[in-house]
This record gives sequence, C-alpha cells and structure tokens, in this order.
Amino acid sequence: PVKLQAGVNNYYMFSSFKQDSNLVYNFLGELKPGNCNYCNSKIKFQINDYVVSPLNGAAKIDSSLASNYYSIKADSAQSGTATAYTVQFTAVPSIVDSTETYSWDFGDGSSIDLTANPVHIYSHPGNYNVCLTIGYPNGPVSSICNEVKVGVPDAACSVTFADSALSGNTILLTAYGNGIPSMYTWDFGDGTTSTTNSNTTQHQYTSLGIYKVCLQTSDGNGCSSRVCKNVSTQNFAGTPFTNFDYAVQGGNPNLFYLSNIIITWTDSNNNVYVSNTVSQPNESYFQIISVESYSNNANGQPTKKLHIKVKCDVYNGTNILPIIGEGVIAVSYR
Repeated sequence: PVKLQAGVNNYYMFSSFKQDSNLVYNFLGELKPGNCNYCNSKIKFQINDYVVSPLNGAAKIDSSLASNYYSIKADSAQSGTATAYTVQFTAVPSIVDSTETYSWDFGDGSSIDLTANPVHIYSHPGNYNVCLTIGYPNGPVSSICNEVKVGVPDAACSVTFADSALSGNTILLTAYGNGIPSMYTWDFGDGTTSTTNSNTTQHQYTSLGIYKVCLQTSDGNGCSSRVCKNVSTQNFAGTPFTNFDYAVQGGNPNLFYLSNIIITWTDSNNNVYVSNTVSQPNESYFQIISVESYSNNANGQPTKKLHIKVKCDVYNGTNILPIIGEGVIAVSYR
C-alpha cells in the first residue's frame, strides 16, 4: 500500500500541460517531493486531449476532461489505443410500416437521430443510456431504454434474451450472452421477480398486455449486465411496442493517442515504470469520476481537480507492477 498526499512529507501536487508533436495537449498531474530534480517514490498522470488543437491555442477543457472512462491500454505496435467506438443500432418495431417515425437518444449529449438503423460514434469509452422512441401510425408512441457499454472493462460481459408467447398469458424467456453468468434475476414488469441459476424461465401473467421485462446477470468475477425488452402476451392486439439491438463494430484508429492515459511510477530505488509499454489486462481502466475548477497553480495557470480511479499494470523493462487505486489530482491547461 502506498499513500501520497500533497502537504505531507514535503510532497506537492505539480500541475502542468504541454502540447506534443501532434499538437495534442497533454494534461499532467504529478505527486512528488518538492525541491528535487530526480525524485523517487512519485507518480505522474498524463491525460491526452481528445482533439488536435491549433499551436498554442486554448484547450476545450470542459469537453477534454469529463466524467468518463479513458483508455490506458497499449497495443503491440504502441500506437494510440482506440477511444472512439462505432456502434450500429437497429430498431425492432412490433409493427413494420413505412409511416413510422424514429427518435434515438444515444446518451452522450449528441443530437437526436431520426433514422431507423443509425450508426453512431462514441468519442469516449463508457456506459451510455440509449433510448429509442417509435411513433406508430394513428398516434401510438412507444419507447425503450437500455445501457450500452463501449470500451469499458466489462463491455464484453453482455446479455440479451428472446421471448416467446406460449399458450394463454405464459411467456418463455431465454437469456443469451457472453461470459458464464452464475445468476439471472428477472423483473417481469408486473411487480414480480425471480432469481435463478438457469438461463431459461417461464412466467404467467394475470392478463393480456405488453410488459417491460428486465434481466440482470452477474458472475463470480463481478461482471454484471442488464437489459430490458418490451414483450407481449399471446394474442394481445393492443398498443404496438418498441425494442432495439446494437453491435459495437470496434474501436476507430487513434494515431495521435487522443484521450489516452500514461501513468508513470518511480519507486524508492528510482526504478521507472510506465503503463504504455506493456500489454494491459482486459480489466485495466482509468476513470474520471468528477471534475471541478480549482485555484491557479504556482505558474498562474488555471487548473482542474480530478477525482480518479485506476487499475492497470506498469512496466520497467524487467518487472510488472499492478496499480489499483483512487485519488484526487490536479492538472493545468491553457
């Protein structure tokens, strides 16, 4: 265990920024003792901006540093790890008609999309609440929202389910997903729930209708996923309903290391370990939990105070060390 704190044992929080050869701003925060040129037992965080800026131009700091996940991985070629992700969405209306209208909210503050099957690019890894509203002929409107995971540590842990109306008001539900969930918790949308270790269940409703069914799964490694769908009992001829599917098509090229993180740890023997020279485990992540404006640093530069969490490996050419922690740092900006 290591705890470094500004104001204790001559440690200071040094905040700075620089513009690299690609004209990408690097926001830097470093905890180290003061008045030393070659300090040991120190840690430095470098957060790359999400865009290329004009030479000596101002950073778009409110967009650059946001509560979100940032990529800390490095691939074998040591090029920039993807931070923008392309996702294909597909509307699944219960009635297909050329007069339907569609409205997508992708959960990242971008503009609404009005097409049936849009492709959307997320500029950061994260968990996004995506909602689709379909307007049907003659007035009915139906919506569904689901969490979409892109580029986060447990993005591969996903689940969906198929429904099939049996006789009467009984519905068969079958879950599908990545990983091996050890527990399935069903919310049937009528006030009843069920938890089982089987991926298949049946439920009988007391009346005909459309119900919002939600499934929560978890496994022994702390990986969880949740999905909701609108389902209909057999022979129900009431209001039409809405669902959607999605597929993450992969990360986009990132040759300028946009929104990438580099962590450097120097131990008590002055051995330097860095995060971008080692293949990171799938569960590695860097997360900014909150961002606040802070007082100017000693150079008169404005700063942001960041509450962060991190899990990654760092490497010194011989040995690998894991870093798992949480803290508050500051970085400056132009």
